[in-house]
Amino acid sequence: MSTLNQQYGYEELREIVVDILIGKEQVDEPTQWDNLTQAVATVIARRAGHNGPQAYRQAWCPQQAELVRDIFWDLFRQGFITLGLNHSNPAWPFFRLSHYGQKALKHQSPFRFHDTKSFVQLVMREAPDLSREAQEYLEEAVATFYAGCLLSSCVMLGVAAEAEFLRLVDVASNGKHATKFAAVPKPLFIRQKIGKFQAALTPLANTLPKEVTEDLDTNFTMVQSVLRVSRNEAGHPTAAKPEREQVYVFLQLFVPFARQAMRLRQALA
Repeated sequence: MSTLNQQYGYEELREIVVDILIGKEQVDEPTQWDNLTQAVATVIARRAGHNGPQAYRQAWCPQQAELVRDIFWDLFRQGFITLGLNHSNPAWPFFRLSHYGQKALKHQSPFRFHDTKSFVQLVMREAPDLSREAQEYLEEAVATFYAGCLLSSCVMLGVAAEAEFLRLVDVASNGKHATKFAAVPKPLFIRQKIGKFQAALTPLANTLPKEVTEDLDTNFTMVQSVLRVSRNEAGHPTAAKPEREQVYVFLQLFVPFARQAMRLRQALA
């Protein structure tokens, strides 16, 4: 659960705005700019477990208001929003989703979450076989993220990624292609294991089902690298504190990574 004075970043606020616009949040449909800002503050207060006028006022601050303004005009420039409600109300401050926005926004950024429970549920929907160990680290990663402990969040997220990768290595080195992956568990360091795994997997890629290899570089290779680097950098004594939005993106990237790792385990077992 977040707090009323929690400062949300651009990406988090954008997803709140999108959820409001496509009807995922139970608020009055915003037809004017003021309606939208009130709806965003209402959602922030609700997600923090509070309701009522006082909670609404506490949930809103000038900095977040300006971010929502940026988000609104970004959505307008991207074609998701059109000015004017209808023929009788054709101008600002009235607005509505464009026909393009009505279709596109429902399919963009599917990995939305706002607390520990919703994030873990999101991961489990995409990777039902997620290990209990990884789940516990993910719970810590999200909890520390919302507590503002961003370095801790990166470390916990990296550990969760490592746990899922090592499960994959264990399955592959004992599965139907065991001889090809026999050397993967031997190195001491995770980076070397990743390199050996990729080298063993590449010759097999064309023999695996399409859903296993589709977007493999994006969902597995690159994401694993990003998470490993974020963990190592966060754990270094001289590491600069990461930006909140950067960590939020790392959390989202874990979802397709976990799904890809599960598909690979199933294919290589």
